[in-house]
Amino acid sequence: MLRKDSGSISVKSKWTKTKWLLSDHVLRRFVPETKLFTRSSLNEMTDRYKMVYFKPTNGTGGSGIARILRTSPRKFRVKKDARTFEVSSASALFDQLQKIAGGRSYLLQKGIYLQACRGLPFDLRMTMQKTGGGNWVPSVMFVKLGKPNKVVTNYHQGGKLALVEQTLQRSGYTSTQIDHYKRQLKMLGIQTARRFDRHSVRFKELGLDVALDRNGRLWILEVNTRPNFNALKSLADKSLYRTIVRYGKMYGRTK
Repeated sequence: MLRKDSGSISVKSKWTKTKWLLSDHVLRRFVPETKLFTRSSLNEMTDRYKMVYFKPTNGTGGSGIARILRTSPRKFRVKKDARTFEVSSASALFDQLQKIAGGRSYLLQKGIYLQACRGLPFDLRMTMQKTGGGNWVPSVMFVKLGKPNKVVTNYHQGGKLALVEQTLQRSGYTSTQIDHYKRQLKMLGIQTARRFDRHSVRFKELGLDVALDRNGRLWILEVNTRPNFNALKSLADKSLYRTIVRYGKMYGRTK
C-alpha cells in the first residue's frame, strides 16, 4: 500500500484515504458518502442517491470508473468509458458491476452534480507540497474541465486544465465568492495535510480533487498522494508548473 519514492510515500487505496478523511471532525462533512462495493451497499446507495459512482479502490487517472444513474425505481443506466448500458433490476446491476470489477476491490460514492463552465463540467485541484523544512504549503490550484459526455474530468480522459479565477468568473461567480472558495480550498488542503501527517510524516505532496456542486458546496472526491504534474504544461500560463516544480525539487520529485 505504501510506495517509497524519493524519500516520500504514496497510498493507492482510496478506501484507506477516505477513512482518514472521515476520521477528521472538520473534513468529514466535505466527504460524499462512500462505501465498499457489496450487494447490500449497492442496494443502499442506489436507493439513497439517484447518481452513484463506481470506482476501483486502487485506480489512477480516472480509469475504470463507472457512473450509475437510477432512471426509475427498478431501472439503472450505467456509463463506463464510451459504453452505456441499462439494466432492469438491482440484481442485474450488481451482476454487471461484478463483471466490470473482475474480482478487484471497488468503492461506491455518492454522485455529485458538478458545476459547469460554458457547458463543461469541472472540478478543482488543490495541490499541497512540503518545503525543505517539512512544512506544508498550498502550492497551486487549478480546474479540470471535463468533456460533456465523459464520466470523469481527468486530463488523461480527455479533460483540459484551466485557471480557477477565470473558470469561476465564466460560471457566474463574483470576486467575493471566488475568494471565499479559494480560502476554503486552502483550508481543506491544510487540514487534509495535517490529517495525513498523523499517519506518516513522509508524505511530501497531496492533490485534492474537490467538486463544486450546483448548489455551491465543496466536496472532497479523493486525495492523490502522487499527483500528476506534467498536465500543468498544457496551460498557457506556465507559472503554476514552475511553482509545482520548484517545490518538487525540495523533496526530490523534480530536477
